[in-house]
Amino acid sequence: MLKKILYFIAIVQFFTLNIMAENSSYLELEKRIEFLEMQVLELKMKVNKTSSIINWKNLKLGLSKNKIQASFGHPDRKGKFSNGEEFWGFQDYTLKFDKNGKLKTWSKPFLN
Repeated sequence: MLKKILYFIAIVQFFTLNIMAENSSYLELEKRIEFLEMQVLELKMKVNKTSSIINWKNLKLGLSKNKIQASFGHPDRKGKFSNGEEFWGFQDYTLKFDKNGKLKTWSKPFLN
């Protein structure tokens, strides 16, 4: 009889430890998820603060380079033409300015 009680206690302890270990793993995952959700929220807030004043739908002929740079950031590449016009290349689009620094045209490149 004593042997059965000891077996029972050992089995109960085993399952208790197993359940506690599983709960510990779940708690760690919950903490990690909570941390990641906070990071996502912070990043969303940063993006909203620095989001484009001008986006694709709002591009208009004649916008200044300064306004566009404030909205889209620094271009990946720049080039000047002999007639004084300039182009700015970003990852997904290209902007062309007239010799006075006003937006003349814009396009999105073909995707391969």
